[in-house]
Amino acid sequence: MMKSKIRLNRNVYLIIISVVLLAIGVQITQSQFVLQFSRNEQINDSVKELKAAVASAQAVKPTGSPYCIAFDAADEYSVKVKNQAQQVLQYMKKPVIAIDIRQDELSPLSCDAALITVQQLGLLGETKTLADYVNQGGHVFFTVQPEQDDAFYRLYRKMGILDAGDIVDAQGIKLTSNVLIGESGLVIDDPFISNPVMSVSLDEKSRVLATTATGIPLLWDYPYGEGKFMVFNGTMLQEKINRGLIAGAVSMLLPDFIYPIFNSKIMYIDDFPAPIGKTVDVDIYRDYRRDRPAFFRDVWWPDMLKAAKQFDIIYSAVLIESYNDETKPPFSSPKDADEEGLISYGREVLKSGGEIGLHGYNHQSLVLSQKVADEFGYHAWRTTDEMAESIEEAVRFTRKAFPNYTMFTYVPPSNVLSQEGREALKKGWPDIAVIASLYAEDSSELSYVQEYEIAEDGILEMPRATSGYTEGSFERWVEASTMTSLGIFSHFIHPDDLLNAERSGGLKWDKLYEKYAEMLTRLDKTYPWLRPLTSTKAAISMAEVLSSNVTWNRSGQTLHGLIQPYRSEAFFILRTEQSIRSQQGCTVRKIDEGIYMITAGKAEFDIELGD
Repeated sequence: MMKSKIRLNRNVYLIIISVVLLAIGVQITQSQFVLQFSRNEQINDSVKELKAAVASAQAVKPTGSPYCIAFDAADEYSVKVKNQAQQVLQYMKKPVIAIDIRQDELSPLSCDAALITVQQLGLLGETKTLADYVNQGGHVFFTVQPEQDDAFYRLYRKMGILDAGDIVDAQGIKLTSNVLIGESGLVIDDPFISNPVMSVSLDEKSRVLATTATGIPLLWDYPYGEGKFMVFNGTMLQEKINRGLIAGAVSMLLPDFIYPIFNSKIMYIDDFPAPIGKTVDVDIYRDYRRDRPAFFRDVWWPDMLKAAKQFDIIYSAVLIESYNDETKPPFSSPKDADEEGLISYGREVLKSGGEIGLHGYNHQSLVLSQKVADEFGYHAWRTTDEMAESIEEAVRFTRKAFPNYTMFTYVPPSNVLSQEGREALKKGWPDIAVIASLYAEDSSELSYVQEYEIAEDGILEMPRATSGYTEGSFERWVEASTMTSLGIFSHFIHPDDLLNAERSGGLKWDKLYEKYAEMLTRLDKTYPWLRPLTSTKAAISMAEVLSSNVTWNRSGQTLHGLIQPYRSEAFFILRTEQSIRSQQGCTVRKIDEGIYMITAGKAEFDIELGD
């Protein structure tokens, strides 16, 4: 008797194959998710090790001849420029001596370079001393527009000036060189950049590096004898957002100039995940037939993930548990808390390689002052302990969704954080490792403005420099300036920017996303070498740079670098008019004309320059 053969319908086979593929996909997804938790544990270990190492480490003391900054302590403007230049050089790990010329005499012969932040050149003493220093191979950078006094007229020809005229107010800047990396030809014609400038005619040997928007020379250098003079014909270098000009100018002033950078690209999403009210927005419903939660789930978030993949972006999402305004306990179980949303969005953030951080229990800035809170329509907190309680609740809420995940990064609501609030964070959240607020100066003096630094309590200060889905003149300039001085892109956006006419520029989501993609496209084109990192990973990398010493020695055409302690790959910008003949212990990548990124793969490395 023959056994009957069972023949399956073709559709059955397709169903079986689909189920198998789905199971494989789920397994891969789960593996990726589990992998992120494993990496989170590694980051936790790195944070602990770094804090211990920094606590026991000695202060970083750059070696070599100093960069001398001459300033006038009686002139507030001179002091401001001095402070900006000093901070830039400290980031570059160059030894700095600041000299108050009303107290001490500038003796430039012992200086690697001299930066002059005084307008009255007569205060410097005998101008012949400065001229002889440059003639014998020294380098002088006038970082402020000099007054046309007798001392100026004894020096002006040596500074590359043929004729000096009236002072006029001028707006904007045009880069006629790559003084800012990758930005030759950039024009910013906006009132936030303005200078009183001297009308000048320059010697044909003067190299104009930047002009005003109307073409008046703003920054130039001029060879004199064996050295070089450089002049900034304005006043804007007193502002933090213009530090890139100082960094770029100094790196073009001296030959074969090398300095460390952070090499990080960080994208924060504030207020995400967060409760999304079941609101029907007229424009969104008309265009997408969805209420607000469905729009963010079905349209906005898939677009954001697509952009991340296309433009090599990793999101650092900082969550809000509730949008209630409560600043008095109890804080547990607020009615609008969305654990399901936290889990669904949070899983996708982690699977995509991102990070979850904290924006707050709610969106009330951690301040005790009602006067400050009133500026934002917030409620002040009564005590530090109650602020700490709210943070404990937000951490508990996150751990309930992700029991094995540790958060490290905090972003202050509205970028406002008091000293009491900072203490509350540490009390309610012992794992906190990073605070990410603002880099640019705040005229209101309400924001928590930071430097990139390791605070005395071990917290990593990691400011954001730019924001928004679109690229205005201010953001474009700050990005370019920060990239040249520090090699970092640190940017933030909010999901609800598109719901705010001012922040969205009145654009609907499709146009806003188009602008976002254009910004990221240009970023990748201008700085293709940037590493995409999460906030905490970038902060750890930053701390490794800040807490290490770099010693430079030169033998003939070979630059020798030594990093102590060496923990992981380190990155440097090298400006040189020479070619790169060979390298050992590092890789070299040309990133602009005469500009190279050096990646040190060992504690000791060599770069041999050609002709």
